[in-house]
Order: sequence, then structure tokens, then C-alpha cells
Amino acid sequence: MITAPKSTPEKLTERQPQQPAPAPEADTGSGIGLSLFVSVVMALRGLGANKLRAILTMLGVIIGVGAVIIAIGIGQGSREAVAEGIQRLGTNVLTVRTGQQRRGQMSFGGSTNTLTLEDAEAILKNVPTIQRVSPSVDKNLQITYQNKNTNVTVNGNGEFYPVISNHPVASGRYFSASEVRSYKRVAVLGSTTAKELFDRQSPVGKTIRIGQNNFEVIGVLKEKGGMGWRNPDDAAYVPVSTAMRRLLGVENITGITCQARSFGLMGRAQREIEALLRKRHKITGEDAPSDFMIFNQADLAETQNAQQDTFSSLITYLAIVSLVVGGIGIMNIMLVSVTERTREIGVRKAIGARRRDILSQFLLEALFLSLVGGLLGVAFGMLGSNFVATTNNWKVSIAPQTVLLAFSFSAIVGVFFGFYPALKASKLHPIEALRYD
Repeated sequence: MITAPKSTPEKLTERQPQQPAPAPEADTGSGIGLSLFVSVVMALRGLGANKLRAILTMLGVIIGVGAVIIAIGIGQGSREAVAEGIQRLGTNVLTVRTGQQRRGQMSFGGSTNTLTLEDAEAILKNVPTIQRVSPSVDKNLQITYQNKNTNVTVNGNGEFYPVISNHPVASGRYFSASEVRSYKRVAVLGSTTAKELFDRQSPVGKTIRIGQNNFEVIGVLKEKGGMGWRNPDDAAYVPVSTAMRRLLGVENITGITCQARSFGLMGRAQREIEALLRKRHKITGEDAPSDFMIFNQADLAETQNAQQDTFSSLITYLAIVSLVVGGIGIMNIMLVSVTERTREIGVRKAIGARRRDILSQFLLEALFLSLVGGLLGVAFGMLGSNFVATTNNWKVSIAPQTVLLAFSFSAIVGVFFGFYPALKASKLHPIEALRYD
């Protein structure tokens, strides 16, 4: 019998060991990129299949983003308008006015003039936080030049009025401290008064008649614009001493305009002025009412800003609610889309799509809706802001960070409200999805 030769150990050692099957390669960067590309294509295809529904879904986001931009723009513009209006009154200004007539604890409603020129000088001398002062009196009087006349407010002021009140001279000059002390009959006209009396002529050097006295015009102030019931352009300005002696025949002034050395010192300046005047007016006792009032520009600005902040917050919250409603609309439509495309999801999973592929597809659809809606909402907000500003003559200020904030919020809304429908789609079982009719 012929037998097969036995294998020797040497032959066995020559056989090469069997190589193990290669392990599946991990996802590379290109694989992830391809998967993301497929998800983007599928998301765009899904949105393109229902264009009208996608547009209607984006309307909520468009209106929400636009409303946020308009609301914040109106609020910021209002705040800037208030700041400009207060700035026009002057820089770091405190105004001392005559107070109420009182007897004991009872107010009689009228005002009592206890302020004097000496009070103004004492404030400038003894209150270190005050840089300039301007005592004032005023009365409505007739001004005449040749055959023209007009009734305006004649203001008696100190030499620092243009600096304190931020009302500079356009032509000529303002009266000096020596002219105030010597009761000079010189006048500076507001821009409106100068036009009414002199038309296009230069009034500087001309003589006008105020009441029964002749005054030389030495300057014209720049146009400043009306401020409520008061219009500094429709006025004339004379030395306070001249107004008191020659025009009004009074010994007391009605107000003192003070300029603090800095905005941060205004609170301290107010307390120092109050203490000084109470001492000068011999008002004793903490409960005794003052016979004057002090208006702090900083308090006015703070009050106005608080009101504007409240208004801005209200309309901003309403706009955010609108944007959230738009996000809910995205979630609703995405849930409907998941239901309608159940079989499509089953087919994709059957041919190898993973849960994260389905999740990213539907999440990208929601993100596209919110981003495109956000871009259109930004355009709507810009156009709407211009329309509001033009129609109502309001100041609307839109900062770049406002646009970025509204657009970013729209993206967050899309991701937030689109996540649940996307997660629901990714959890569908492929067999059950294929059976869905």
C-alpha cells in the first residue's frame, strides 16, 4: 500500500500563518465630510419638495427677527434722542429755581423769589464742585427794530450762559462779566428773533428797543431748536443786572444755572448747593422745607433712560415671543414632515443610513429654515426701521451687534425647535418605517 509521506517539522515550519481578516476602518475625515454632504443634499431636497410650506414656515422667523431688530432700534434711538435732548440743555447742569410759598407745613401754590445775585456768587465761591454759574430772570417783552416788532422771552443771564447751556455764539460775541457788573444795555439775539427783526441783515451793531430802553445788539446765537414749551432761539439775552434794574425793576432772580466740574460730581454738588442756600436763607431744622428747588440733569437723564428701558424691554419681549412662535411653527412643520416621509426614512436606513445621518438631515432642514428666515428677517427689520423712522419722524438706531444678536437667536430657535422632530425621525425602526403606508 502506498502511503502519503509524513510531513516533517521542517515542512510545517515553512507554512505561512493565515492572516486575520482586516478590521473595518474607522470613519475618516473624508467619510464624515461625505456623510455631511449627503445630509445637506437630502435636507435641501426635502425642503425643495415643499417650497410653499417652507416659505410659510419661515414667515414666523422673518417676522420675529424683523420685529426684534425694529424694537431694539426704536429703543436705542429713543435713548439717544433723550441723551441728545438733555445734552442740548447743557453739560453737567444743575438748575436752582424759586420754590413754593409756605407757611409752616402748608403750601400756598405760588412761588417765592428769595434767590439773589449774592446767592449765585456764593455758590461759585464756596462750592468747589461747581465750575460756573449763571443767574437768570426772564419776562415776555416786545422788541422793536424800525418798523418791525416781535414779542419774545427776554432772558437776563450771566456771562457764562453760552458755555453752561451749550448755546454758542454764531456771530458777534456774548456780553462779558464787566458788562454785567456795569448794567450795560447790550443784547444778544436768538436765531429766530434775529431773522424776524433783521431778515438777512446782520443785526450786530444795530440798535433795538426792548420795552422802553434802547439796546445795542452785539451778537447772535446759533440755532438750537425748541425744547418743549421753551424755544431758546425765539428769545433775546441781556445782562442779568440790566434786566433786573432797567427792564423788570426787581431785586431777586428766578433761577441759578450751575455747571458741575464733572458728571460724577453732580450729586455731591447738589447736596453742597442745598446746604449752602439753606444756611444763607436761614432755614433751620431737618424737616423745614426749602424755599428753592434744585433740578439735577443727571436725575433727569436717569429717569428718562429708565422709562426708555421699560418701553424697550416691553417691545423686545413681544418681538421675542413672535420669534418663539415662529420656532414652534418650524417644529410643527418638521413633525408633519417626519410623518409624511416615514417610508423615505425607512428606505435610507435599510440601505445603510445611520441614526446620526437621519438626525443631521432633519436638523439641517430646520436650521436652513431658520437661517434663511433670519436673513430675510434682517432685511425686513432694516426696511421696517427706515419706514418707522421716516413715517413717524423718530430716531431709530440699529447697531451691528443688534443684527448679529437677532440673526443668532433665529439660528438657536431653529436648532432648539428642530431637534425633537429630528430625534424622532432618527429613532424610527427601519422595518416599521417600510411598513408605514
